[in-house]
Amino acid sequence: MNIFRKRPLSLILCIALGVFFLFTYQSPLLRLILIVASILPLIISLIPQFKIKEKLLARIITIVALGSMLFSYIYFDVYFAAYNRFDGVVKISGTVTDVSPSSSYSTKLTVLTNDVNGAPFSRYNITVYFPKAEAASMPEGTEIEFEATLHGFSKESRGYNTSIGLSAYADDVENVKILKRGDRGLTATLAHYKEYLSRYITMLTDSESGALLSALLFGRKDNLSGQLKLDFQRIGISHMLALSGMHLAILSLGIEKLLSIFGVKKKIRVAVTSVFILLYMALTGFSLSVMRAGFMLITASVLFMLSRTRDSITSLTVAVSLICLLDPCAVFSTSLWLSALATLGIIVLGEYTFRRMKKPKNRLYAVLRAIWLGIMASVFAISATLAISTFTFGGISCLGMITTLIFSLIAEIIMYLGCITLIIGWLIPIGVLINPLTKIITWLAAFFSSGEFVYLSTNYLIISILIIIYTILFYLFFVVSVKEKRKAIILLTSVFISLTILPVVAGVIKDFDDEIIYASDSKCDEVLIRSENEVCLINSAQYSKNLAYTSLDLLEKANVTYLDKYYITHYSWSIDDELDVLLSSVLIEKIYLPAPRNDDEKTILNVIRKSVEDYRTKIILLESNMLAVVGEYKIHLLYSVPYGEGTSMNAFRIINDDKIITYVSSGLLEGKTQTEMENYISESDVVILGEHGKKYKNKTYMYDYYKDLESLIINSENLFLTQSVMQKYTENGCTVTAHPKDEIYIED
Repeated sequence: MNIFRKRPLSLILCIALGVFFLFTYQSPLLRLILIVASILPLIISLIPQFKIKEKLLARIITIVALGSMLFSYIYFDVYFAAYNRFDGVVKISGTVTDVSPSSSYSTKLTVLTNDVNGAPFSRYNITVYFPKAEAASMPEGTEIEFEATLHGFSKESRGYNTSIGLSAYADDVENVKILKRGDRGLTATLAHYKEYLSRYITMLTDSESGALLSALLFGRKDNLSGQLKLDFQRIGISHMLALSGMHLAILSLGIEKLLSIFGVKKKIRVAVTSVFILLYMALTGFSLSVMRAGFMLITASVLFMLSRTRDSITSLTVAVSLICLLDPCAVFSTSLWLSALATLGIIVLGEYTFRRMKKPKNRLYAVLRAIWLGIMASVFAISATLAISTFTFGGISCLGMITTLIFSLIAEIIMYLGCITLIIGWLIPIGVLINPLTKIITWLAAFFSSGEFVYLSTNYLIISILIIIYTILFYLFFVVSVKEKRKAIILLTSVFISLTILPVVAGVIKDFDDEIIYASDSKCDEVLIRSENEVCLINSAQYSKNLAYTSLDLLEKANVTYLDKYYITHYSWSIDDELDVLLSSVLIEKIYLPAPRNDDEKTILNVIRKSVEDYRTKIILLESNMLAVVGEYKIHLLYSVPYGEGTSMNAFRIINDDKIITYVSSGLLEGKTQTEMENYISESDVVILGEHGKKYKNKTYMYDYYKDLESLIINSENLFLTQSVMQKYTENGCTVTAHPKDEIYIED
């Protein structure tokens, strides 16, 4: 009997819930499709061929799942949209539920509102920013009252904030009153215990092992190096550093095995494990992926105790439905759906192999089968989540199915040793055994992560189409009765491997095309150079954490996940903020910047070194005006104002055999540098007149002494062309682009 006939409800609901994530942006039509998909199993369960018990189970689960979905919709449409419901200044009273630093001068408070303008049904989680000194008097549990204006989050952050239950942020906060001082709340208490355990286990091991154990056991990633997190992302195992069902399954299985060794009865083992699961969920702050695993394990345990049977797919469906019912925000959580769908893939593979594979005849065969099943489990888990992860993160690791198997085994050993260390580490130095394993896992992560074609962009239309087709076929494999399922698995695996190879092929073909892309965003000037498999990004104008995301957008559109060279043309106190974002998202081989020319630049250089020290990135100081060679292109720094002169003005030139491309900050077109810049421009084929530095605001008018230009790109808003001058440029065949807000291909 195939899975579809055995459990039609559970399977269709799991697929419907997985597809639901793709419909985060609410649409009435898509909601109708989801509701029909949820009701359909109930109709199927009425078919006479099904047994009465299965009908009853089908009806119960359908009601729970459908109810949780409808409740989530009502919650978000009627109850959740605070910023749509309340316009202008509102009076808010509420309780502080979370306190977290935002910057050096402000603190972000999460406030659960008790009342907004006295309106009914007005309990929301909102974000409020206070100065550090003022926020220090508002610990968790404090009841406050204030006036503010509610706003929705930006498009980029709306999905994340919605998934964690934040409905708006408060601005223009005034008339703040503390109604009642709060004691330490539950969240703060649990965080305190996690912090204590993290410090304790670090003391028994070392800083590196303690940081890894804190992430694996408690979900605390604060002390992990940025390089390790990036390496794990590039090799497809970043889920190991985020609390998930894998971590809970490993620990609960260990407890059950330990109890069985001491002869504890099955039902008592199940009860003890269930209690541990509840305590672990509380300790880890009720992470959605942990809750999914916890509810699933508890449901399976209850089914076993009541009917001596386990139904993994039904347990998974009930777990996801309960989470959506108890926490409507979970509907929009990527981590929940990634966790649930990955589990679904492993479950279906496990049930198929359990029925098909015979008991191993010898140990060698058993080991080989275990390795093969581990690889196939990775393939099925990744396949089940491929569409979501691809369209959410825009990339894919070519090593995921192998590294998941290798690192899972090592992580499991480290977790068990970590638990033993917490219990008896003060008496027996078990912690010393963890340190070499940590070194091994760090070295392996660095080894696998190195190289350009490890983590690849999937931002190619053909690959996106193939991934959609593959996902449809993959889920049809679950539902449709296939006579030769072994052949179907081989076919799916082959297609999956092809999908991981295609980005490599596309990347190789694309990388052999030499190209220069100029990108601008008012305060941002960037030039991306790609030649002969070498990629270089030159950043000019201004630096900040926000502008770093502009850089990432450029790299994503260009399908770049690896930078050989990153050039910084001038010093700024905000460079470290930009590097924090870039280094944690893209593997950067080398960073080039001018040698410091004054004390300010030396101090900033030390700050940069501090930001980079956790990464394998090398810092290279340029003593001459030659910035670099990228393939056939030679890059020269023509001019750079030392820090302290109040601007970020600079000029550089890109030269190959056919063309000279010159970038000039518009502020250099006047004063003592004017003649020098005019000479540089007159020798050029393409000229980019870019940002000038935040203190340069004088209006500058260009004249017609650059008659032989092929292309003129003007980004600076203080630079103007008269109509007659514009006509002279265009008559000479020059293409003029003013104030671009998008990428411009200078050469392809």
